[in-house]
Amino acid sequence: MGDRVRAASASTAATQTHFCHRSPAQSRTKLQYRRLQERIDATEQRTQEVRQAADDAARQARVALVTSGSENVPGGSPTEKVAQLTRAFTELRRTEPSGPGRTYRQEQIFAELVRLTPQLTDMDLPAALGSDDGGTRLTAYARLYARPEGQYLKALVEAALTEEMHFNQYAVIDALGPGRVELSTIRRLRQGLSLLPEDSDRARTLRAVLARVDYDAP
Repeated sequence: MGDRVRAASASTAATQTHFCHRSPAQSRTKLQYRRLQERIDATEQRTQEVRQAADDAARQARVALVTSGSENVPGGSPTEKVAQLTRAFTELRRTEPSGPGRTYRQEQIFAELVRLTPQLTDMDLPAALGSDDGGTRLTAYARLYARPEGQYLKALVEAALTEEMHFNQYAVIDALGPGRVELSTIRRLRQGLSLLPEDSDRARTLRAVLARVDYDAP
């Protein structure tokens, strides 16, 4: 009886060993497949980032073109004109459906703000970045787009990470030079990225920014 039990146990162990053991060729094939899949995933992500970077570059080029050929907003001081544009932007977002027409008009407003906001000597950038009004936040983005100032980078990052509008909030990082971005700010950007939907425009933009920051970081 004992011999039969021992024989059955040995047979079971041999069967388990047979099923659990993989040949070296099988292990190599599995490893090669996993590495290939990782390369495919990395290539797809890089393609998305390049596409997003091209979209952002095209947007910035349109803003530059509109700025260079824009006409002055009629009447008033730079402060009054900025206030007028801020109200126009807020009203546009409230009344017009999303689409190419609204996007182009938004870019026109942004371009005018890029031209005008550097003329404001008493602009409270931290307050504007933290405003509940999208038009007011846009004035801060435009000012930093036109005249990047490193001391406002952290406030800009905090505003951009919670921003619903997809605009040029991160362009100031490129203007400043990614190598000047502090490690704590990079960590905050990565933290914010983890909270965004992976396939969203904002996530793709932020991944592209982080790729440039990581590449240029000392």
